[in-house]
Amino acid sequence: MKIKHLKVFSFLFFLLSLQSCIDTYDIDFSQKNNVLVVEGFLTDDYLNPDTIKIQYSNFVDGNTFLSSITSVKASIVWQSGKETSLIEQKTGGFLPPKDFRVNPTEKYALRFSLPNGQQYESSYEQISVTPPILKVYDRFNPQSKLSDDGKKFLSANEVYVDFQDVPKQKNFYLWRYTHFERIVHCLTCYASQYEPKSDKCSIKLPSFNRTPYYDYQCAGECYEIIPSKQFSVMSDVVSDGEVVTGRLIAKIPYHFIYGCLVEIQQMSISPQMYSFFRNLELQGKSNGGLADTPAAAIVGNINNLGSSTEKVVGYFGVVSLQKNRYWIERKSANGPYEYIINHVPFEEPPTSSDPSRPPVAPCVKSEFRTPFRPQGWL
Repeated sequence: MKIKHLKVFSFLFFLLSLQSCIDTYDIDFSQKNNVLVVEGFLTDDYLNPDTIKIQYSNFVDGNTFLSSITSVKASIVWQSGKETSLIEQKTGGFLPPKDFRVNPTEKYALRFSLPNGQQYESSYEQISVTPPILKVYDRFNPQSKLSDDGKKFLSANEVYVDFQDVPKQKNFYLWRYTHFERIVHCLTCYASQYEPKSDKCSIKLPSFNRTPYYDYQCAGECYEIIPSKQFSVMSDVVSDGEVVTGRLIAKIPYHFIYGCLVEIQQMSISPQMYSFFRNLELQGKSNGGLADTPAAAIVGNINNLGSSTEKVVGYFGVVSLQKNRYWIERKSANGPYEYIINHVPFEEPPTSSDPSRPPVAPCVKSEFRTPFRPQGWL
């Protein structure tokens, strides 16, 4: 027993030493714009690769926004000397070539250059085997999380996973998820009406002025695609080789009485990557992800090759994914909805003079919306 305690103490010391490898820096975004933010992984999911995003974080009117950078040249560098160019997407970000495959014996780094001539490179990362997800289940919690204004608790279906930890080695895990939700209203026009002929909201004030907006129903099925803003990480310091049960990895808001779909991604990560995301958790900054960059930014493994003083926010990792698409029934859900459109729906009232109103709005396919039923939807 003493030997086991000694091992745990030694591993805890190792984890504490990792925390010093990833530092935090006080970047005042109200004073300094154009802070470089990089996010995205190189994965073994070749049909749905991660989009690697290289953006600037800017502070405008009290809010932080990410803006794209044009004419960036990016590539994946192999430690053995090979270099693979990344393909820039019209919608922003970069993808590896379709025939690219991660070699488990190779290490990879991200390299890119900006239009101003500045060059950047990450540290090298290597893929490791991720154990499969054994079981997924959920429980409804009427007081799952605090609202953004801190005035009340919101209900959610809390999602848990079980998995078998790889024995006799130090393992670190990260979870993320994508939430698919059926939506009824595809467009909101504030202080105006929807005009299908122009496919835009008019600037004309509505004749019915009880509210400053009208919501328009979707013309057919439509699904919102909601990537997780939260990251969940874990080390196996106290569970080496055991079956890990009841690991909470997601809180899905109660948007509607009908069920919804969640795709869970489980991955094994490097000790350095664990340190980065663990620091993000410890600072309580993971609620908004890297899109809502905190004032005390956590600098990862990407460096400006020509300037050691520039701090780049984000982390480039190489990971193997284990996926599970899980249907949430919401049979036990109760209480008020957290509306997915962030307000109580209010539709334009029909008029006897114009039977064509109110019109329906199209479900426009995008990164965050699709008219096609997701695989696994019940």
